[in-house]
Amino acid sequence: MADELLRGTALDGRARFAVADTTAAVETLREIHDLSPTVTAALGRVATGALLLAATLEKLSAREPVVTVEVEGDGPAGRLVATASPAGWVRGFARNPRASVPARDDGKLDVGAVVGRNGMLTVTRDPGIGEPWRGVVPLQSGEIARDLARYLHDSEQLPSAVGLGVFVVPEGHVTHAGGWLVQLLPGVSEREADDLAERVRQLGPVTARLRAGRGPRSWLADLFPGGFEILETNPVRFACGCSRERVEKALRLLGPREVRSLLEEARRKNEPAELQCEFCRARYPVSPDDLARILRELEEGASR
Repeated sequence: MADELLRGTALDGRARFAVADTTAAVETLREIHDLSPTVTAALGRVATGALLLAATLEKLSAREPVVTVEVEGDGPAGRLVATASPAGWVRGFARNPRASVPARDDGKLDVGAVVGRNGMLTVTRDPGIGEPWRGVVPLQSGEIARDLARYLHDSEQLPSAVGLGVFVVPEGHVTHAGGWLVQLLPGVSEREADDLAERVRQLGPVTARLRAGRGPRSWLADLFPGGFEILETNPVRFACGCSRERVEKALRLLGPREVRSLLEEARRKNEPAELQCEFCRARYPVSPDDLARILRELEEGASR
């Protein structure tokens, strides 16, 4: 079954959910960045979590809403970043893609150790209109799901449960990845909340379900035996969207001093400066003439 992202409601609108199978997208991230198994599991969880959060955004303008999740712990993986849209695309990168730590005693990948259990989780919601909203919470575990649940509790004041999982085989590639997000909305009764919490506990690990052939739609059937409504379904895929135009925009944001330094280096070597997209690793050569033009425009703009 292809990767998909579903969002909807249950309990007559008193609960909302987002569920996703992200297997192929996470494998693409692994391939692009040559991730170690443990960093694959960590970045895959961050990317899946970003998709689930993005699914809670409504499109309010012609510009696409996006969510960016950044995790910066004290583990060897360094900064982990993923950006996603409710339309189902996601991209991400890890500062130290080949970082590694020993496996846990049960043989599972130790995501908390590679991420670190001290640090910050930052979520930036850009609804496509107005100013983006940014929330920051301390890391609780480095395992990502619990950290995102804490963020949702603090930022939205809504009881939330998050499950994330990435299964990496010994050969290194991803065979299963996905996650779910459930939130209780105003009006839910204490009995309904308790019953749902018990069903959440009974779901078990995300990857165990996926490996057993039970995908996101079966999770919803178990979570909401009284029925649920899927409001939107989108295919999940890796997509970056970088372009030469965006590279030039990024150069302008660096300011005259950095652009002048790049220009001097390019002239010294008699070759274009080469900028690389952190998300997809595409390389963009920028000629000395283009750097000189950008620098001139920046300096003229500053003098006006």
